[in-house]
Amino acid sequence: MDKMPILAVIFQGIPESIVVYCFGMAIVGEYINFKRILIASIITPFLMMFVRSVVPVFGIHIIIGIFILFILFWSLMKLDIKKAIISSILSMSILTLLEILIYSTLFKLVDTSYAQAYNNLFQRILLPYVVIISYTIITFLIYHFKLPLIKGKRINNEQEIFN
Repeated sequence: MDKMPILAVIFQGIPESIVVYCFGMAIVGEYINFKRILIASIITPFLMMFVRSVVPVFGIHIIIGIFILFILFWSLMKLDIKKAIISSILSMSILTLLEILIYSTLFKLVDTSYAQAYNNLFQRILLPYVVIISYTIITFLIYHFKLPLIKGKRINNEQEIFN
């Protein structure tokens, strides 16, 4: 289907994965372990590069991506299965939603199309940073103001300290 350039994997895929994993941990109220997130964020884009190169049908790679996130949230981030499922589905869903909302506006502003940006390596790497920055802000707000969907160790430990 798609042959992702290695520069896009490194400069767009890894930063995007970092935010996806941080969001996943924040949304279930867990501590963000940057060492584990960095490891997962290096593994994920290279796995996705492989998946996108062998899966012939567009869209299936998203389902496989959610499964990859689930496996890494569960095994590497040490989330229980329920939280790993929620984290992987919500992380990928929010990323997809932000891409749809932001790219539709961004492509109009810079007078380009998805196909043009997709075929231009510079735009393919640079334009997603608008999504990555937006996703980072959302993640920061959830983590900083302790607004998880599920109360995790980070929230429960702090409540025990102050009660």
